[in-house]
Amino acid sequence: MLPVYINGKFYSGGLNGVHRVADRLVREIDARLGLESGGAIPPVTLLLPARHDGDWRPQLQNIEVRTLDEAPSQGWEQRRLPALAADGVLVNLANLAPLRHRRKITLIHDAQFLFPDSSYPLRQRLGYRLLTPRMARSSTAVLTVSDYSRRMLDVMGVSSAARTGVLYNGVDHVLEAEPDERALAELGLSPRGYTLMFGSAKAYKNNAVVFAAYAQGALAAVPLVVVGTTRAALAAQGLTAPEGAIFAGKCDDARLRALYAQARCLLCPSRTEGFGLPPLEAMLCGTPAVVAPAGALPEVCRDAALYADVDDPASWAHAITALDPASSLFARKVEEGRARALQFTWARAGGELLDTIMSLSEQPLRQAA
Repeated sequence: MLPVYINGKFYSGGLNGVHRVADRLVREIDARLGLESGGAIPPVTLLLPARHDGDWRPQLQNIEVRTLDEAPSQGWEQRRLPALAADGVLVNLANLAPLRHRRKITLIHDAQFLFPDSSYPLRQRLGYRLLTPRMARSSTAVLTVSDYSRRMLDVMGVSSAARTGVLYNGVDHVLEAEPDERALAELGLSPRGYTLMFGSAKAYKNNAVVFAAYAQGALAAVPLVVVGTTRAALAAQGLTAPEGAIFAGKCDDARLRALYAQARCLLCPSRTEGFGLPPLEAMLCGTPAVVAPAGALPEVCRDAALYADVDDPASWAHAITALDPASSLFARKVEEGRARALQFTWARAGGELLDTIMSLSEQPLRQAA
């Protein structure tokens, strides 16, 4: 079997959504390698550029970690990495991959970088627009995180639907941290007495429609809790949060789980999402989700969530009001949401990814030329 190499350049960046998913997949591959018994197992190596402050790399048991004395850069990824992995399969889990290595798996999380309202910097959008289709074409296998993203990558000319596989994210990581029971008291919140939303100034995240729903006044008794940003940061981008909104800032996993578990509902008004982790995370914690019928959200949530129009503040107010914690609708959505979220596990995702890796490792090297 051919050796397997994992592109670890993403570990030199900040801990964002894509990097969290990539990291979790690395951990799942490591865990599953430890469970394999019998049969041939290829050596698996995580290739890392030089360490940096704020390092968050995992301790692995079955994957060899090789740290190199070279700074992380596009040059390292495009020139040095192909040489390091020349004799095997290269696994790329964070959108980018070297063009020169052909026996590779590339996970492209979504096509947001091609959308006009993506809020990506122009230089980054142009770079992704130029390089990503070439990275996909030069990959033996291309994966993405939903059927919606698979179709968008096809429509946008990045990777045809016929050769793009779907690897759904897991969400059960949210249950690994014990909830920080201090969170509600510190923010002055009562159980099931608030709504929860991840704040973002990015246009496609569409926070404005929820703010407009609150501006109508009917939701004054159910405060909006905004996670992940500040009022000032949103205001700097022209977004006016409701006067009574509570900003929780950046939350660690324990604090976030506590906020998920006791919210009246999680609000996700995005105009597009490649997958959409927060609604499923909330549902797994026993809280209903109200989402926009956009992007991959209907695909991953199905009828377990309530839906509100992307441009209609009144529909958001109506959905929040309908989810009275004492109502039968609330109880039903809690049950349906948890059942739906339980279908998305990291063990499944890691197993499916490892199956793809093993199938390439077993093929003769000349077939990838």
